[in-house]
Amino acid sequence: MSRLRMTAVPVMLLIIALALTGCGRNTSIEFIPQGGTYSLEDMADVALSVDISPLKDVPATEVSVLRQEYLTALRGYGSEASAVADALTRDFPLDTAAIPLHVEAANVDGTDVWLIVEAWAETGGPLEHRRLWLLDRATLGLVDSVSFR
Repeated sequence: MSRLRMTAVPVMLLIIALALTGCGRNTSIEFIPQGGTYSLEDMADVALSVDISPLKDVPATEVSVLRQEYLTALRGYGSEASAVADALTRDFPLDTAAIPLHVEAANVDGTDVWLIVEAWAETGGPLEHRRLWLLDRATLGLVDSVSFR
């Protein structure tokens, strides 16, 4: 076997293995460290403005793993983002069928919050709904939440 073939075969196998394991998957989470000022009435518009369509074909069996990938991506934005990811990890079950797509530091009706929009699924279903969380920026405690179907 030629030297070129001996090198090409393992490289091709590595490329195929990486493609099959999903290493090329886009875990695009939007992190806005200094966001807007809103009222509670604005929350539906904010939640509905987040595009969840890239996740519509994710099988229910992969949601938990993908959630962890998105939380890892969120941690990559620094200490504040990491604290939010930790709160989402600590306060919600690991198998939560929801993936955070938008995290924004905001002021809602005079309260400084982390505004989080997730795509979520009912048991075994597709990620076709949205859920909005408001966490107090100082304590990361729950201020409010609402789900959109």
